[in-house]
Amino acid sequence: MLWRIAKEHLADPKDQLITYMVHDDRWRRAASLPFTREVSRISGHHSDFTQWRAARIDNEIAERLACQLQALAREAERQLVFQVLLEHEAGDVLHQLGATADLLIVSAELKQRPVYAELAQLRCEKLFIDSDE
Repeated sequence: MLWRIAKEHLADPKDQLITYMVHDDRWRRAASLPFTREVSRISGHHSDFTQWRAARIDNEIAERLACQLQALAREAERQLVFQVLLEHEAGDVLHQLGATADLLIVSAELKQRPVYAELAQLRCEKLFIDSDE
């Protein structure tokens, strides 16, 4: 859904599409707790859920997402920039982007996250999209 809307708003073939994946800081904090466990859906086996494991899962998801977005960009004949941000650093990056971007298309889920305060202050147009659309 986000991709379709982004593609609709890219009027000029030279428009640049910058995509950010924002990692949830709570995920990594949970992984640092001594009692946090990871339970397999298939076997029910459980093990410690560590920051190393959380980072590995984050990296795997980011790689899959980057590949999917690159495929969509090639199909649409668009240039794509993909970056991964930690939530606590996203505000600064988005603030810099907001000074130059014309439109920021954002998952509405971020309205519930601390980074929303930074998003609300950006000068560019913001379009919040529900992820279930």
